[in-house]
Amino acid sequence: MNNWRISRRRFLGSAAAVIGLPYLASVVERHAEASEDCAAPQRFIAFFVPNGIHMPDFTPSAKGKDWAMPYILAPLEPIRNKIAVVTGIDYQRTAEPAEPPGGHGSGTGSFLTMMPVNKNDKNPARISLDQKIAKTTAACARPLPSLQLGLKVRGDGSDRVPNIAFIETISWDANKPLPFLDDPQQNFDRIFAGADPDASAADAARRQAVRTSVLDHVLGEAETLKTELSPTDRVKLDQYMTSVRELETRIQNLGNGATCAKPDRPTATSTAPYQDRVAITLDLAALAFECDVTRVITFMFGRGNSMQDFSFLFNGESTPHHHTSHHAGDAKLQAKLKEIGRWEINHVAKFLKRLDQTVEVGGRTLLDNTLAYFNSEISDGNVHRKYDMPVLLAGSAGGKLKVDGSHYMFTQMTFPRPLLGPSGGPHGIRLFVSILNAFGIPDQTFGDESAKGPLTELLV
Repeated sequence: MNNWRISRRRFLGSAAAVIGLPYLASVVERHAEASEDCAAPQRFIAFFVPNGIHMPDFTPSAKGKDWAMPYILAPLEPIRNKIAVVTGIDYQRTAEPAEPPGGHGSGTGSFLTMMPVNKNDKNPARISLDQKIAKTTAACARPLPSLQLGLKVRGDGSDRVPNIAFIETISWDANKPLPFLDDPQQNFDRIFAGADPDASAADAARRQAVRTSVLDHVLGEAETLKTELSPTDRVKLDQYMTSVRELETRIQNLGNGATCAKPDRPTATSTAPYQDRVAITLDLAALAFECDVTRVITFMFGRGNSMQDFSFLFNGESTPHHHTSHHAGDAKLQAKLKEIGRWEINHVAKFLKRLDQTVEVGGRTLLDNTLAYFNSEISDGNVHRKYDMPVLLAGSAGGKLKVDGSHYMFTQMTFPRPLLGPSGGPHGIRLFVSILNAFGIPDQTFGDESAKGPLTELLV
């Protein structure tokens, strides 16, 4: 086998686009490792919902694929073959070895880090799953290596945390919190005008010019490469160039309803109603993926122990989320929690279905090339346990994970299921190792390293 490698000149990237050549046997057996990472359009998004989930209406009553859609998950029915429910994930011993912090702080602090906060709040090795993935895609030169989005809520109190960031942030790098921006206008500017929220319109125009020029350049390079190819590979390259020209057309049609169409700048600010900000911010997250501005996003519906009042769901009746989650067995409060969970999943479903409408080069949809991770800082809101977690996956990270409509049930459960199921399932670290492996990261442990190895059931 020849040990040829395609040079960086043959693999072209920019601040706004990365175009990888198809596999051409007459030129190369394998791309350089960094080029492979860029060519594979894998994306990751983590959804954080506070105060747990009403688990009896979240968990399917049968494992495998033959299960009735629970009430909370029902908005996902149109894409049920592209989701997976993972029941039994347990990281109690990591998240809450002792207090402080309180239950919400320990769950939020370990949400993506799988590290305890208690007596460990200054650990320089703390890194979140999203940032671990973002670092592997840094060579791809996305305008934003990662994007932190979320919603702040008036009335949120304090929690027993050594640093308030542990309850307000899920993205960490070298023990430094990466807080989200809550203002739709600032987030719009970050996505369409660069990482600086105050970037000028000229910067946005420059990015658009780069998006177009990089395609011109890659087509020129591809024409030059033709002379080095076998007849079979020339056919492959012609097909590839056609897809690039189609991408060029979509970019030229920005603003005319095409993929990556830049909308008007939002008029809403951080003072807009919560439900409006959720919808707008998730629209911006979808645009960030569609425009390939970033490949890693985190989204927080609110901080751990969020006091968001869901009165808009209940005819104006005050329903603070945190207080409602401590239902103490009250059926009326549990019914409200069921509706709040359904509302949250409905917004996630709209986002995922939008991704599934965009077909990318190779025939997969943008959702297929994404891995979405959904969870909370606790399971049932009435208790602060970090087992029997409400884990939902969507997309397959480019076909690397078996997210195919399955319910992976790792603990024995009776139905109708209790508010809090049994402990003893696989550690959350093993789920994270599975995700890392799907993104080409060979690590066999993560976080506090108290568990090792992937969940082989999830790997392709």
